[in-house]
Amino acid sequence: MGGGAILLGILTAFFPIRTLVPIHGIVQLSANLSRSWILRKFIKKKMTLYFLLGAPIGAYLGTLLLKQDISEKTLKLLIAGLIIFVVFKPKKMPQFKLREWQFSILGLMASTLGILIGSVGPFLAPFFLRDDINKEELVATKSCFQMIVHLIKIPSFLALGFNYFTYGYETLFLVFGALIGNWIGIAVLKKINKTVFTYIFKISLLAAAARLVYSCF
Repeated sequence: MGGGAILLGILTAFFPIRTLVPIHGIVQLSANLSRSWILRKFIKKKMTLYFLLGAPIGAYLGTLLLKQDISEKTLKLLIAGLIIFVVFKPKKMPQFKLREWQFSILGLMASTLGILIGSVGPFLAPFFLRDDINKEELVATKSCFQMIVHLIKIPSFLALGFNYFTYGYETLFLVFGALIGNWIGIAVLKKINKTVFTYIFKISLLAAAARLVYSCF
């Protein structure tokens, strides 16, 4: 968890911003597709179905916004603020337990952000910090959500004129590395304690938030 945000940060050193998001999307699509398949029996199906209903609308809105002069810095700071709030929120406050139908709204929002800033993992993560989802369901369902977002991004960027074949070899090697990393990560997931997993997950969230803030300045 948090790998997409880390990857996005690394790729900024090698690719221009306009090229970065489409390439990152292909790599994350392959990573989340394989992870979702391996953990498919843990996917929360109703949540995923509702998320899928809202995602295409969000991708369309994101494509329209990308043509406008929208501040990427503002979006990143808002996501970082949400992450920090959720990790450090008072214990007496209720968890973000969305109802199943409300995941369609989350799908719309996530797909919009996916077009604009690439990595939606930090945005989705706080909605999975709830006590009625175990660690396998968390990883499986969140991976499935991200797979949907990255899949829908492809026709959007094709419509904007991006040529995926220009960076074909680089993308292929990145995909290969992501698939190997998945097998290693899932092997560790099966052995790790839930409490330890939650602490690691929260630390990863804070690291992702810090990266978003740092990239703004």
